[in-house]
Amino acid sequence: MTYTDGRKFSGRILMGTLFIFIGTVLLLQKLDIIYLEELLGIRSIWSAWPIVFVLIGIGKIVNSPTLKQVGEGIWWIFLGSWLYVSINHVYGLSFSETWPAMIIAVGINVLWESFVKNSRVKEGGVQ
Repeated sequence: MTYTDGRKFSGRILMGTLFIFIGTVLLLQKLDIIYLEELLGIRSIWSAWPIVFVLIGIGKIVNSPTLKQVGEGIWWIFLGSWLYVSINHVYGLSFSETWPAMIIAVGINVLWESFVKNSRVKEGGVQ
């Protein structure tokens, strides 16, 4: 990992800035300086924590030089979305109704990895 590689460097800056921003906002909330529940219209900021996984996934996709990393980003986005829906009962859904989605996601992941592996073999190189 070199700092001359603009993609990796900008990704690290983005992730570092994101962590600083989220940490600052959460600290200000804990100190009762800002009230995120009122500002964002959610019942508890802690019910939104799975969004962090979605942001990680977006970061992986934006900085992905390979299809494998795109797949990892999609997996993070799915995981965060699934947790958010299940924890907050979006459309009345909870873990007891949505757990089969994880089985489907694992199957899609297996197919994706097979696709990525086969595309590397056809190109004759390693990504």
